[in-house]
Amino acid sequence: MKVCFDTSTLVAALLQQHPHHAIAFPRLKAVKDGLVQGYLTTHCLAELFATLTALPLKPRLLPAEAKRIIGESILGHLVLIPLSADHYHEAMKLTVTGNLSSGAIYDALHLVGALSVGCGALYTLNLRHFRSLAPGDPIIASP
Repeated sequence: MKVCFDTSTLVAALLQQHPHHAIAFPRLKAVKDGLVQGYLTTHCLAELFATLTALPLKPRLLPAEAKRIIGESILGHLVLIPLSADHYHEAMKLTVTGNLSSGAIYDALHLVGALSVGCGALYTLNLRHFRSLAPGDPIIASP
């Protein structure tokens, strides 16, 4: 099965101190163990780097360390979904249909990317946000 990860789930999976690590990590491990095929959008890759380097951790994750973690734990295991102009247009269409604004576009990019490659699940810790974009879509799941 193909599964896609949003940023919230990857951050939780990567950081042991994250409150949702115990539920997110097994999903990432399933990819590493070859039980499922994992995906993330190119937008997610940038968002993951930005989030990891901005978190108020002690000690703080420096950019080089975030890049190393992403390289070792994500890039060698998950397939990148390159987002095109058409993907961005479709994401905007989703937000307009739902009369959503601001950061909803970022969640829409994850969803559009996951759908474009036929993922059976999109793991997120932000169920409410994603369900407002696509009410009833069966791929939206909590890890």
